[in-house]
Amino acid sequence: MYKGMPAVFKRRDGKFEIKLLVTGGILTPQQIKKVGEVAEKYGAEVHLTVRQELSIMGVPEDKLDQALAELEELGLRPGSAGMTFRNVVSCLGETYCFKAAAETTQLAKEIGEKFTGKKLPGPLKVGIGGCPFPCTRPQFNEIGLMGRVRPELDLEKCTGCGKCVEVCKVGAASVVDGKAVIDYDKCIMCGRCVVNCPVGARYTAEDGYLLFVGGRGSWPPHEGWVLRDFVKREEVIPLIERILEVYTKDAKTGMRLKEFIDSIGFEEFKTRVLAAEKAAE
Repeated sequence: MYKGMPAVFKRRDGKFEIKLLVTGGILTPQQIKKVGEVAEKYGAEVHLTVRQELSIMGVPEDKLDQALAELEELGLRPGSAGMTFRNVVSCLGETYCFKAAAETTQLAKEIGEKFTGKKLPGPLKVGIGGCPFPCTRPQFNEIGLMGRVRPELDLEKCTGCGKCVEVCKVGAASVVDGKAVIDYDKCIMCGRCVVNCPVGARYTAEDGYLLFVGGRGSWPPHEGWVLRDFVKREEVIPLIERILEVYTKDAKTGMRLKEFIDSIGFEEFKTRVLAAEKAAE
């Protein structure tokens, strides 16, 4: 660790890594250019981490202060290491992806600005996926968010074309007597039928996120528990606050969220989060 910065540390080659905080995997062209310039100037390489961050590898110790100052000029700061609230990973969401059921990148930014760097009993990672087929694997993060859409039908507009049946991956859509039908017992609220209907017969009745807690991506991997199956956009940050409140109050130092939930049981954890929500109202 260099000057108390856990994301600037010595590597096996005797030189230092600067791991830069990137929220949601989004950087400006100017920031990317600056990373390349700094790496080239100090004879380093750039590593793309599995959590959408950039690491500048191989910076000599006597050049660290200068390198850090140059990166700071464009808001590039080391972060996301140690027993803290780590960087927020997200897919591109409905802003860019045709398959997404929810917005992700702005939500990631808001969560990151609110919580990243917060001291916690253990490392805490967040992943956001814009649909129930998430490339970011939110269910294997300490806190995971998965976009969901509750579809509805306008039968007057429905032509019975069967496009919804074609795109549905779980067999929840069918055409009966020339009209589309949704089996809500099968529907996972991915929003594919809403996006692909050519005549607007389907529309979004409600959108939000499924929220996981206690996931773990490292060995042994663990899929998190579903704390809430439908969270509205405006409820996400307050709910994360309550989760962190319960976690920081009762977990021992070094205990990750999964281990804490294991120690008290998921139902007890859920009860405590609910109590914290009511107390905050």
